[in-house]
Amino acid sequence: MRKFFFTALVGAMMISCSRDNDDNGSVTNDTSILPTKITYSETGKADKVTTFSYNGNKLMKVTNGFYDEIFTYTGDLITSMNYTDDYSFISNFVFNYDSNGNLISEKSVSYYKRNIIFSEYDITYTINGSTVTAQSVTKKYSQLDGVLSSISTSTITYTLDEKKRPIKRVEVYEDKDLIRNTTSKGTKTFTYQYPNHHGFSENIKGMDKLSYSSFAIGFERVFDLYNPYSYMIYLPFSYIKEDINSTTYHSDGFSYRGFGTDEFKTEYVVNAHNYPTRIEYKSTIEESENRDNGYFTVEYNK
Repeated sequence: MRKFFFTALVGAMMISCSRDNDDNGSVTNDTSILPTKITYSETGKADKVTTFSYNGNKLMKVTNGFYDEIFTYTGDLITSMNYTDDYSFISNFVFNYDSNGNLISEKSVSYYKRNIIFSEYDITYTINGSTVTAQSVTKKYSQLDGVLSSISTSTITYTLDEKKRPIKRVEVYEDKDLIRNTTSKGTKTFTYQYPNHHGFSENIKGMDKLSYSSFAIGFERVFDLYNPYSYMIYLPFSYIKEDINSTTYHSDGFSYRGFGTDEFKTEYVVNAHNYPTRIEYKSTIEESENRDNGYFTVEYNK
C-alpha cells in the first residue's frame, strides 16, 4: 500500500538541501526518448526496480513486482489509471477533458482489501488562461468496514507557467465530521520551481495534460521523505515551498492555530540529451530513513 507523507500543521519546518547539477549536457528535442526503468537505491537495502511499458509513446503499464499501474487512453489523452498492489489495495483514477484537451474533472476511488472503500476524491476544474480553479470533495472511510468517517471540501487555485505546469497552488479547505461539525480549516500555499533540463516523463503521451491533477502532484502530499520510493514523481520539481495556516477545532470547545513552512529541494544529474539519470531528495529530518543516501537512477530507451 502506498504511504503518503502529510506535513505537520503546527510550527513544523522541514528542509531538504540539494542543488541542480551544473552540467546540463547538450539539448535535444527527440520526443521519442522515454524512461524504461527507474531504480531506487539506498545504503544497506536491496534496490527497488520499476519498469515502464509502452505502445509507441503511450504509457501502458508501470510495475515493480509489488504494484501495477495500468493506463488507458482515448486518442492521445490518458483517461484512466488503475493501481493494484500486493496488499490488495486498489485505486482507480478517471480523467475527463474538454474539446481542447484541457483536464476538466477527475475522480479517484480507493479500496482496501479490494472491496472496502477507503477514500474518494471528486474534482472539477475551471480553466481561465493561466489560472485553473479546482473544486474538490474528499470522502474518507473506515478501513475496517468502509463506513464514511469524514468529508473535506476545498477550493484550489493553480497558476500555470508557459508550459502549463503549476508554479503556484493555493488551497482553501474545510474538514467536517459526519454531523457536519467543522474539525479543521485553513489555507495551504505551494510554490514550485523547475530545473533547466527535460523531465524524465515529459515525452510520455498525455502526461502533460495531467500537470495540475492530483495524480501528478497530489492533494496534501509533497514528497514522502520517510518512504520516497512509494511516491512516483511525474513532474520535475527542483524546489517546493509550502506555507500552512490552519485552525483545528476540538469537541471540548477549544481551537488551535497552526502554521509552518516546509521546503524541499531536488538534486539532478543529467545525460548528454539533457534528461535526468539520477534524482536525489535530501532531508535534514533526523527520523528520515533515507537521510542523504537514497536516490533514483533513471534509464531510457536511447
